[in-house]
Amino acid sequence: MTINQTFVLGPIENNSYVLYDENSRQAWIIDPAMEPAPLVDFLEKHQFTLEKLLITHGHFDHYYGLPYLQKMLTTPFDVYLHPEDLALWQSGGGARHFWGQSLEVPKPTKLLTDGARLSLGETELIVLHTPGHSPGSVTFYCPSMATAYCGDLIFFHGIGRTDLDGGSFTDIQTSIQQKIFTLPENVTLLPGHGPATTVGEEINNNPYL
Repeated sequence: MTINQTFVLGPIENNSYVLYDENSRQAWIIDPAMEPAPLVDFLEKHQFTLEKLLITHGHFDHYYGLPYLQKMLTTPFDVYLHPEDLALWQSGGGARHFWGQSLEVPKPTKLLTDGARLSLGETELIVLHTPGHSPGSVTFYCPSMATAYCGDLIFFHGIGRTDLDGGSFTDIQTSIQQKIFTLPENVTLLPGHGPATTVGEEINNNPYL
């Protein structure tokens, strides 16, 4: 059985998510944010082994915790990113501009493609390429859990910024209409910041769409 645990981390109040399989004791982290010590504490407390690190997009606050995880965890793990955000990743994800300091991390070990399927135990996540907030933004959709991890694509009654490098208001609208609003309305949307929402709630009440 796969279970999701949500952590709100750092000064920007990022949502980081841990998915874990109780049988295999394997875990994935989606978007390890700033001040990530609680993620390591959780893994160690429950004796989970981190297998994959899934990054929804290349802005620094969504992977700032990567060096800490690599330092504190003894077992190596793969880091997944869409190739359209590699340049953003390698430039530090805007850390110097927004945070006043540079961020250097190793290259991702795996590149994501639209429609790819990732399995944790019996649970499958489908990769949806959803550009707009950044060129390589992705959503991880889990049909069996009726859940989608959407990064900064869409929020409760809001959408991600499109005024940053590589952002596009047209692309973000298209991504949401074609990739999110075509999911079942009961699917829970777990964003990179703020409260969870549902597909149906945003179809009916999001003022930007």
